[in-house]
Amino acid sequence: MAAALLVALMLLFSACGDPESNPGASGPASPDDPVSSTPDPNESPTGGGAQLVEPQPGQVDVRPIPWTRAKVLDDGAAVKLFWWSGVEPCNVLDRVEVEYTDEAVTMTLFEGHTETDEDVACIEIAVKKATIVELDEPLGDREIVDGADGR
Repeated sequence: MAAALLVALMLLFSACGDPESNPGASGPASPDDPVSSTPDPNESPTGGGAQLVEPQPGQVDVRPIPWTRAKVLDDGAAVKLFWWSGVEPCNVLDRVEVEYTDEAVTMTLFEGHTETDEDVACIEIAVKKATIVELDEPLGDREIVDGADGR
């Protein structure tokens, strides 16, 4: 019985150790420590960081491409479109077509490549791009629709 009491006392006193050796104590963070935060649903997944481009008409093999996000600017007088693309001269914005109805404004991006890129090797890397589209009519309550994929 005395031995059991002695073991219990030893365990009790050993639990009252030095607070500086407490593994739960906060200290400087290691670069390997995980970081967590709640993302802003209105923020672009990679932040701002998009390469702002302007249409360059006259590209070759032009095709419609989908955009990923539309941001209304200037109280509906303009829209900033975001999309993923490749590097120039292999992926160049040719034009943006805009169609207006009472319910929606449909915007279609068209990309192609320059005539001179036939002998050019372009790296295959994703580039986040953006362009600003000035509207002929205010957006109002209309929905913005992607003309390349209908969403």
